[in-house]
Amino acid sequence: MPYDEMVANLRESEQLLNQGISQALQVQYPVGVAELKSRLSIVTYLLGKHELSLQHGVEAIELFESFDLPVKAAGVYCSLGYQLKRRDMEKANTYMRQGIAILERWNEVAHLESAYSNYGVLKEMENQLDSASVFYARAYEIALNKRDSVAIPFSLNHLAGIALLKEDFPKAKSFFDQAYTIRYTRKDDFGILENLIFYGDLFTAMNLSDSATHYYHQAINLSYSVGFPYMRQYCFEQLAKVYESTGNTAAAFENLKAFSLLKDSLLEMQRTEQLAEMETRFETAQKEKENLLLKQRTQAQQLVVSRQRSWIFGLAAVALTVLFLAVFFLQRNKRLAESRRNEAIIQEREHGLRSIIQATEEERKRIAKDLHDGIVQSLTGLSLRMQKQATAPKAKDSGLDEELNATRGVLDEAISEVRGISHQMMPRALGELGLVPALDDMLDKSLGQTALTYEFEYPNLNAERFPENVEISVYRICQELVNNIIKHADAKAVSVQLFRSKTHLILMVEDDGKGFDSNSVSAGIGLTNIQSRVQAINGEVRFERGPHSGTVSTIRIPL
Repeated sequence: MPYDEMVANLRESEQLLNQGISQALQVQYPVGVAELKSRLSIVTYLLGKHELSLQHGVEAIELFESFDLPVKAAGVYCSLGYQLKRRDMEKANTYMRQGIAILERWNEVAHLESAYSNYGVLKEMENQLDSASVFYARAYEIALNKRDSVAIPFSLNHLAGIALLKEDFPKAKSFFDQAYTIRYTRKDDFGILENLIFYGDLFTAMNLSDSATHYYHQAINLSYSVGFPYMRQYCFEQLAKVYESTGNTAAAFENLKAFSLLKDSLLEMQRTEQLAEMETRFETAQKEKENLLLKQRTQAQQLVVSRQRSWIFGLAAVALTVLFLAVFFLQRNKRLAESRRNEAIIQEREHGLRSIIQATEEERKRIAKDLHDGIVQSLTGLSLRMQKQATAPKAKDSGLDEELNATRGVLDEAISEVRGISHQMMPRALGELGLVPALDDMLDKSLGQTALTYEFEYPNLNAERFPENVEISVYRICQELVNNIIKHADAKAVSVQLFRSKTHLILMVEDDGKGFDSNSVSAGIGLTNIQSRVQAINGEVRFERGPHSGTVSTIRIPL
């Protein structure tokens, strides 16, 4: 419902909006209820139902805020602030400031123009003319940027009003002239009428009675075609004051008489509308009473029939209930049996998975020990023998020492590689010092030799130990994630965090690389290994995009 149509017939709009709210409540559409209540707040305010208007506005704000619609709530805050300006200025300022703060935070320029303009009115009413001028200027700037030919003259007239109050008449006339030119170009009869009245007020303040009466008379003539009797009433009243100030008592009396007649006519029209509304309400109440009596007679007749039917339906219901309970318990027992069977299968799979992982780790330990205690020791012994032979006098005389030293260099590299493989398969730091030192050592050896920068945080976990299967699994998972980042992520920085809550040990690995979609990428060996290890210790794994780029991997393991 456009604003102009909504305010054209306020009582009809109030009825339609109340009907809409009832329907929105029936279909459980709370956002629709909030939208309708925000408009109903405006309509009831214009009808003079101020307390009801405030109630609808507050309820709309609460609904908008509960559904995280701050901009919608801000619009209602500003509307309520403007409505309260003549009844509770302190509360009006509070609501306006709340609404404007939200609109500024979300940079809602379209709504800020009217909010600034209305807040300027509040400041003007408090006689804070400089503050009012600031907010009117903000509204004018927004209107100019939007090239809004409706809002621009509106803001210009506000600025002119401030200049008029400060008795800066040239500046006030300049603003009024700009506004009038735009409205005349747009053929906006209502706007032209408003500006003619402003000219009358300006020249009245300047004590130029002839010019003032000229513009008031023009406004009166235009008000008949535009259809705004209240503006005509204002012009008659002002003309009476102007003529009285110039000593033209006859003209002053005629305009005062016209003012009184029009005022009485408008009051009579208002009373007629109120009487019509009361008659409508009375007729509606009578019809509702007749409908209620008819409904009661119908209900009495239906009661006799319903009692007879109730016995039949009762017996049928008992039979259906017995049948339903039988089917229910049959299905329940079937579901319980299936649940137990599925649980047994899952437990068997998890047990098998844990057994495989445990066997794998045991084999890793054995191979790592064999490499370190066997091959590494043998190769080290061979390196020492070659060193001894290279330093012998015969070797130096024959030139064999250089060849032996070169061969020994290759052998030392092989020893270093075998030691590295042994350490990767089962790092000694993990068993001897714990999870944190082992991860720190692994990150240094994996990432410290690359161009990637990294940080490792482990608040209050430096010396804490965890069950062996948990430490091994977390170490392997982190190792796999780091290897994936090095190979595939194209990252520049890596962040590893290890911390614990009351019930879980949590590992987070974040990079700033190109990222990946875990739902659309087929699981490779790396992801499969991670998921298997997490599942084996009843943990959870989640892959998400980082706040800007890259991937955040989160592993939660119950303790």
